[in-house]
Amino acid sequence: MKRLIALLLTVMMVLTLASCAADPGSSSTTGDSNSSTSSGGTETEGLKVASINAYNHNGWRMTYENDLKAVADEYMKEGIISKYDTFCPNGDQAQEVQMFETAINEGYDVILINAIGATGLDPQIAKALDQGITVVSIDNLYDYEGVLKVQTDQRVWAGNNAKFICEQLDGKGKVVLFTGMPGVSGSNLRYNIFMDVLSQYPDIEIVGEHTHNWSQVDSKQAMSEFLASGIEYDAILTEEACVGILQAIQEAGAPYPKAITSDEEVGYLRMLGEINKDELVLPFYIIENPPGIGATALKLAVRKAQGKEFKEGVLKDDTYYYEPTYIITYENMEEEIETTKDMAETDQISSYLSEEEADALFQ
Repeated sequence: MKRLIALLLTVMMVLTLASCAADPGSSSTTGDSNSSTSSGGTETEGLKVASINAYNHNGWRMTYENDLKAVADEYMKEGIISKYDTFCPNGDQAQEVQMFETAINEGYDVILINAIGATGLDPQIAKALDQGITVVSIDNLYDYEGVLKVQTDQRVWAGNNAKFICEQLDGKGKVVLFTGMPGVSGSNLRYNIFMDVLSQYPDIEIVGEHTHNWSQVDSKQAMSEFLASGIEYDAILTEEACVGILQAIQEAGAPYPKAITSDEEVGYLRMLGEINKDELVLPFYIIENPPGIGATALKLAVRKAQGKEFKEGVLKDDTYYYEPTYIITYENMEEEIETTKDMAETDQISSYLSEEEADALFQ
C-alpha cells in the first residue's frame, strides 16, 4: 500500500459563484457550493473527469480533494486524462443534482461522486450510464445498478474499533457512542456494525448516544454536555472528531476514559502522545479511514473507462472494498508522531492504491 501523508491546504480556495455555468475547461478555483475547478492544461484525447464532493467543510474532505487532485495532475501530465474538474454542493441536494446534470451535459467521460445521501440522483445516474459515462460512487455509497462503488471496508474499520473498546473493558462497562451524520450511508453502516459488535457483549451498556457531524466543534459541545450530566462512563466509541472530545474532557478536568477510538487528525495523535508521554494513561486505537479513498476510486475509474475489466472476485456487489491496514496504538505511537512531525495539527493521515496495486485488480 502506498502511504501518503497528505498536507492540507492552509488557504481556502477562492469563491466563484457562477462557475457551474461557466466553461468547465477554464481554470478556476473553488470554495463555494456552486463552483468547479480544473487542473487546466492543453486539452488532449484523454478522459474528462468530474468529481462531485458533497462537502468540503472538514479536514477529511479537504484531504480527499487534495489526494484526488494529486492523482489527476499526474494523469494529466501523462495524457491519461485531459481535464479534471471538481464540484461541491456543500450539502445542498438541489445543487448536487444540477452539478451532476452539468457534468453530463458537458460531456465528461467519468463522474466521481461522494454523494450527500443515498437517494435523489437516479434519473441523472441513469442518463449518464445511458450515455456511456463511467459513474463511480465513493465513500457514501449510492446503490444503483451499473455504478462502480468504492469504499473503505467499514466491517474492518468500525468492527475493529468496537472490538477494541469491548476488549479494553474486558467485556463489561459503560460506553458513550458518537456517530457522524444521520442519513449518510457510511455513517449508518458504521453505526450498524458498532451495534452488531456491541450486541455480542451483553455486559456492555451504551449510556449516551450523540451525533457530531464529523465536526470537532460539535463533538466538543456534545461531550461537554454529556460530562455535565454526571452520567458515569468507561469508554468512548466514536466516528472521528476525537480532538473535540478530548478538549472537552481536559477543560472539564474530568478523568480520562479507559479507552477511546479513531481519528486520522494529526492533532489527535499529538494529544494522545502528550497524555501518554510517561506511561499509558489513555488506551487508544486509530485505524485508517483514508481520505485517499477518492484517489483510489479515480485510479479504478480511469482503468474501467479505458475498457479494462476487473479480475474475478475483486468486486462484491459491484463494490471495491479497500481494506484498512494502517493502525496506530500505544506500541507505535512515538514512531508515528515522529513520522508526522512536519504536518499541521489539522492535517490528515491518508493513503491510496499505488499504480501497481491498481493494475493488479484488473485482467
